[in-house]
Amino acid sequence: MISCKNSEKTETKKTSESENELTQTELIKSESNQTELLVQKILDLPKLQWIYHPELKERLPVKVLETATIEKSFNLNKFGQKVRILSKSELENEGIKDFVIIDKIKIKKDTAEFGLSYKIEGAGCIGKFFKQNGEWKIIDYSVWEN
Repeated sequence: MISCKNSEKTETKKTSESENELTQTELIKSESNQTELLVQKILDLPKLQWIYHPELKERLPVKVLETATIEKSFNLNKFGQKVRILSKSELENEGIKDFVIIDKIKIKKDTAEFGLSYKIEGAGCIGKFFKQNGEWKIIDYSVWEN
């Protein structure tokens, strides 16, 4: 009877370890997707909407600086238009000054921190998300203007 209990415990432990391995693999595979999802949520934060000035035609579509974290392949939308993700040289070549920079996006298991700047408005934002039941929720963020 004691040996049966021990083997059950060992079996349970093995299952837990393999579940952890699967979670780690899924995390690595979906890291880009998680970043894309979070960037969309950041762009959609209610207190940030004023910085975009959608009433000014030249400000649309919204532009975001391409970085090692922010990939050109991301499918982001703002004000019913696809967000343009542009490299620094593309921004310079087109003379674009109204672009969002995601300065920081640090994703952990169930939290994510971010920082954003929008130099044409002298504005910035920092904040934190928490993953609850598989969905990212904003915990806190602040927006400022210089």
